[in-house]
Amino acid sequence: MRVPGPVAAAIELAMDDFRPRDIKPHRGATADEVCMYQRESFDVTTIPGPEGIQFVRFTLSPGACEQEGAINDAGATYAVDTRGWRILAIQR
Repeated sequence: MRVPGPVAAAIELAMDDFRPRDIKPHRGATADEVCMYQRESFDVTTIPGPEGIQFVRFTLSPGACEQEGAINDAGATYAVDTRGWRILAIQR
């Protein structure tokens, strides 16, 4: 799979907000809670928008983080301005 540079950069910007690298689960977190902190637990979908906007959607990977049952509403969609490199909106 080939991912164009601006798309990869938009994904990274959104992921750094969605799951910052330095965030850690709280003490006593369940296996599912620990899983939810891991970036690799999420799939990414991107869709180009108008005028340099890239939509980046994070969804929980099928089968990830389900040791204790189904998890709903674990994702988010970001609108990223690839000209100014900023997040314009987040829908959780």
